[in-house]
Amino acid sequence: MTTPHVIGRSDAISWAIAASLKSVVHNLDEPTQPNTDHVVIVIGVDPALEPTHVSTLSAPDWDRFAERPMRHALAALQRSYSSMRDKGGGRIVLVLPSIGMTGAPYLVPYATALEGIRAMAKSAARQWASQNLFVNMIAAPLRLFAPRLSASASHVTAAALQDDDSLVESIVETTRFLLKPEVTGLVGETVIVDGGAVMLP
Repeated sequence: MTTPHVIGRSDAISWAIAASLKSVVHNLDEPTQPNTDHVVIVIGVDPALEPTHVSTLSAPDWDRFAERPMRHALAALQRSYSSMRDKGGGRIVLVLPSIGMTGAPYLVPYATALEGIRAMAKSAARQWASQNLFVNMIAAPLRLFAPRLSASASHVTAAALQDDDSLVESIVETTRFLLKPEVTGLVGETVIVDGGAVMLP
């Protein structure tokens, strides 16, 4: 496996994954060509994001917190695809907060962006799998990306296990698993690594 290209922000998840893969973190809005067949895209949190009532959101805020993350994720996916299609395929793993799936009070634009990115990644996975390019996702608790926003996810069921260090390690190991070339049966899946808070049927 070539050295994976990690795209993200300066958060604990991005750096833990990069350290495990002996890589560095490239900023999400940085137009760097991955030049590898293994890419991890961590959809972090804009440091300016604050809980805001949806009725008071301005158009610039909606653009920054809902539309811009989707544009950045789209560009990262496109660059990754361009890098891999001539290499005979590869693996893309997106890591993102689970609140896109559960919703979050006062974080409507960000939750919208996350679920839009998940839908985008699923569509890409369906389209690119025939080219041996596999896309999967990992959903994790919001607090691991932005501890200061934890209250916005307090409506989610309390996790059965709440050891954040173990969760980060599990996210890292799940990422490494999804990057393995022999893992071909998972396509467009979202693996929830949150200690048992979001248990989907």
